[in-house]
Amino acid sequence: MDQILDMSVVEELLSFSDDGDPELLLDLIRMFLDDGPTKVRAVTEGLIAGDFDKMERAAHSLKGSSGNLGARLLQETCESMQVAARKHELQESRRLAAELVANYARAEQALREVQGSYTS
Repeated sequence: MDQILDMSVVEELLSFSDDGDPELLLDLIRMFLDDGPTKVRAVTEGLIAGDFDKMERAAHSLKGSSGNLGARLLQETCESMQVAARKHELQESRRLAAELVANYARAEQALREVQGSYTS
């Protein structure tokens, strides 16, 4: 799972609480799961419309939230998408959009597993 989700980041988030309360971590996961699909959709909508600025903004936002939770593979894909969108590279943006959708799904699954381990 470390390639998809860097567990050291998850552990660091847990360490912010003196008593090991996972509330901060769970709040960040909830926000990611609530906002993530909108950001992924914005990337794909931007691609369809040829709106490179929209793709870049959505990828930038998703890069930050995925990095905060240690979703490194998704974070790297978002970084690449930002660069491709900034350079108006349509073919590379298409390839990366598909990769971003897949990597978001992987990150979502991993984060739901982490979430489930604290809410069960």
